[in-house]
Amino acid sequence: MARAAGLSIATVSRALNRPELLNEDTRRIVNEAVARLDYRPSVAAKRLRGNRTDLILVVVPSLSPFFLDIFAGVEAAAERAGFSVLVGHTDRNSARERLFVDQVGASRADGIILVTSVDLPTLTGMGWLPPTVVALDVDGGGGLPMVRVDHVAGAEDATNILLNLGHTRVAHILGPERSGMTRHRLEGYQRALAARGLNVNPDYCVRGDFTVESGVAAINALLALPSPPTAVFAANDQMAIGAIRGLRRRGLQVPRDMSIFGFDDERIAALCDPPLSTVRIPTFEIGRTAMEQMLRLLEGAAMEHDLVLPTELVIRDTAAPAPDRA
Repeated sequence: MARAAGLSIATVSRALNRPELLNEDTRRIVNEAVARLDYRPSVAAKRLRGNRTDLILVVVPSLSPFFLDIFAGVEAAAERAGFSVLVGHTDRNSARERLFVDQVGASRADGIILVTSVDLPTLTGMGWLPPTVVALDVDGGGGLPMVRVDHVAGAEDATNILLNLGHTRVAHILGPERSGMTRHRLEGYQRALAARGLNVNPDYCVRGDFTVESGVAAINALLALPSPPTAVFAANDQMAIGAIRGLRRRGLQVPRDMSIFGFDDERIAALCDPPLSTVRIPTFEIGRTAMEQMLRLLEGAAMEHDLVLPTELVIRDTAAPAPDRA
């Protein structure tokens, strides 16, 4: 291949693996030789020479659209750098989480992008984590390079939207108990109420599991209260959509009878009826940034250890003034 291109082996290798390091003419010469020879690089030989697999594992707690969008961002950045990416689904099971982490220790992957963790203290305390880990929204961070958003601020902003509309009976549908996102979004909700001098009513905090079905169950529990809320902030879009579905089954309308606010801005948020007001998380950008951090980590380059990306309020059609202010 190098002989056909009239270049050194090192130059051809850079053209195939790090083309951004070479000028356009050199890349063109190599690409023409690749096309002429129908060249396919030997992955096995490449791995043996560099003691690298060029494979990154993205470990996610579920296969929801939210986490798949993050995976898409990782994959886009990885492809440009010549890496492959596999997704590992833990189902929030600590044993499965450790199993995927072990793949790096066994040299089956170069690094792990850990999208939340069930039990980070155990992984770090037992020395389970390899040195090539980038974490996304992991509680505490464990000293790992981190890419995240400020869930507390996003949840506080969402709750404030409802409070500004005159709602004083604002409920919250929480996510799973062991999720860091759940804790942070609950904290933002609590902060917003406290800033207005409002107490958190424990009856208004109902546990869900980030699924539509749990949103339906949560809204049914809230409607059964002697004094139901007039607005609900759900810890993710799927539970918010479940709440809308549950209200519709009772003959109630959103936002006429109750306002609903979600979190994440998944694709379904804009498509539901009515379109959901929510907090947008830049999921694709989080994934892309995490992979860029992984590349710096693998190369031993300087990097920021805590990158915080902004959230954004997306106001659609599910939040309206409280009934007594309409």
